[in-house]
Amino acid sequence: MSEGRFAGRVAVVTGAGSGIGEAVARGFCAEGGRVTLMGRTHAKLAAVAAALGDDRTLVVTGDHASPEDTRRVVAATLDAFGRIDVLFNNAGTFDAHAVADTSDESLAATLATNLTGPFLMSRAVLPPMRRAGRGVIVHNASTLGLRPIPGAAAYAVAKAGLVMLGKVLAVEEAAHGIRVLVVCPGVVETPIHLQRPGVAERGVAAFARAMDALHPLGRSGTPSDVAALVLFLASDAAAWMTGSVITVDGGIVLV
Repeated sequence: MSEGRFAGRVAVVTGAGSGIGEAVARGFCAEGGRVTLMGRTHAKLAAVAAALGDDRTLVVTGDHASPEDTRRVVAATLDAFGRIDVLFNNAGTFDAHAVADTSDESLAATLATNLTGPFLMSRAVLPPMRRAGRGVIVHNASTLGLRPIPGAAAYAVAKAGLVMLGKVLAVEEAAHGIRVLVVCPGVVETPIHLQRPGVAERGVAAFARAMDALHPLGRSGTPSDVAALVLFLASDAAAWMTGSVITVDGGIVLV
């Protein structure tokens, strides 16, 4: 395990209890790294930590949209591991409504989780990364942040903002040796999509078939599809990449 791409390196992964976040955490540990698992549900994080090994993981339960919690997770990671090399801003939520049908509560929660949280987490990791003279921040956005789709207004706006946050950070932090990348997945088989309107009525299998058909490659993505890209971007193999916005979407953005 010490021979991998991430030997001696430390990542903070938000939304690490399932889906893409869990897949990235698993991949990072499998290649020699150590990971702080952050999320709101302790039981999920603890299960991932148990699978990966307590010596390679740290569990911090909290809300990445809380300034206090972002500072706490950074402090805990530095105390446990002494460094932060990678931040994967993965945690997100999907609440699909047209603008006219979006409640104040839904708007606030969607923007907080999908945009404010990554902003705050990025701000929190900058001091230790600047001191080290290096670091990588990867935002998990969406193809819905690249093209207009009716019925998911707040989510699309938040993800578009996350794309721009990545570009701004890339320019601001390049002189400090910090690279910033944005990945934009299509539909991925994660719990977040089971919350979409109509899934319960149609049935999960029928919903999955409909989502598969949207992609030119004929299937929805898996967490490992996205994790493979995130791990590449976080590695030294991508050392000359920053500010890039990369789709990993089975071609959905093309149609």
